[in-house]
Amino acid sequence: MLKKIFFSFFFIFISIFFLKNSYSAEPQIIMECPGLKSFKKWCAGEYKGNETKSCIMISTPITEKGEPPYKSRGEIYTTIYHVPSEGSTGVIYVTTGYTYKKDTIVTIKIDKNTQHEFNVLEGDSAFSDDEDIDKNIIVEMKKGTNMRIVGYSTRGTKTTDIYSLVGFSAAYTYISNLCNVKN
Repeated sequence: MLKKIFFSFFFIFISIFFLKNSYSAEPQIIMECPGLKSFKKWCAGEYKGNETKSCIMISTPITEKGEPPYKSRGEIYTTIYHVPSEGSTGVIYVTTGYTYKKDTIVTIKIDKNTQHEFNVLEGDSAFSDDEDIDKNIIVEMKKGTNMRIVGYSTRGTKTTDIYSLVGFSAAYTYISNLCNVKN
């Protein structure tokens, strides 16, 4: 329930400041972060709404692929947030730009580490219902280079999104400091 409440106002925030990754023949190091602070491939900042302060970091994939290839897809991003007043810290939320196939699992793998599963799917978003999974993923993300997220659409398309973790640790430290959360 908390995640639904948080994301109802977070969606408004993202709609205003949605990140646009620069694409060109040369890979871009810095992500554009309107209204947020840039940390290479991650953007971070705070949001105050409904008398609640939240600290948010977000990134978009550096590569995305569908099998079979998809014709269109909505916005794709991964978010990590703290809402200390609600007891939520280090929550990971994945948005894939399509509706997930019912009763499937979204997998996340950092470099060659253990594969983690997000078992709660709501429309085009996935998250875990286990704080320990989020904590373990964040520890791996701080040390890692890339994150791979695999999911399945209602049409049966398998998608694989690769995120760069360059700047992740600095962005996570930043949002943790903003919300007075132990890093």
